[in-house]
Amino acid sequence: MDDFTLFKLASMQVPAANRTGQGIRSDYILFDVPGYDPSNCFVLITPSQYASYEQPGYSDGWGMVPTYRELGGTQIAIFTYVNIKYPTGVGNDYRDQWVENTCPSTIEAVRFR
Repeated sequence: MDDFTLFKLASMQVPAANRTGQGIRSDYILFDVPGYDPSNCFVLITPSQYASYEQPGYSDGWGMVPTYRELGGTQIAIFTYVNIKYPTGVGNDYRDQWVENTCPSTIEAVRFR
């Protein structure tokens, strides 16, 4: 295996959040990292705090890590929520809802060569 070196380009903290709302969200936190290039960089998301108990394998209220999407160039979108369809209990009707349940996390952009 060839040797390589990792360089941390940027880092940011995302605080814990726990809230829900009606409708669909499309907003994000913009993480603009000078020098970021998807061909030789990656994003690392690490929880800053961990549950003090064995987690059951389903959402238990502790929170999840954020996700990201590369927007092109040096811009990265950080998402702290998910959009879901929630059943209304009337026939097969559903309503749109967003859920934000994020544990505090550190997000780092890293380059390798």
